[in-house]
Amino acid sequence: MESYTKLYAAIIQTQVPGIQNPHGLEEGWAWLSRFLNNIPANRTTAVALHAFLRMAGFSLFWRYKSQFIKIINFISDYFLPELKKKDDASKVYVEIKEYLQRQAYLTRPEGRSLQSGLLSRELV
Repeated sequence: MESYTKLYAAIIQTQVPGIQNPHGLEEGWAWLSRFLNNIPANRTTAVALHAFLRMAGFSLFWRYKSQFIKIINFISDYFLPELKKKDDASKVYVEIKEYLQRQAYLTRPEGRSLQSGLLSRELV
């Protein structure tokens, strides 16, 4: 579940000049909204949410700013308290809580941009 969610989050934020991404950030935003409104908080959904936020949180924050902060507040106020009640979700609960407290969505994730040069040239 985590890998599929990361892949989808990577796809929604892919931007190629001159090409419209049919699964752009607006689709990711809609997915996140539907996810939080309809899916119960448990270990599986928390893993998916954490993967999605780690991969696409930066892009979603820069596109939606205050609306994204409202989503973050919703996760903190409603999703996390429900998740905390689950015995098998303590690890992912801590991971999401740390992500929110550190405001990790403000930091560009590793691998977000392609390298401008080849590493093989530097090694030779």
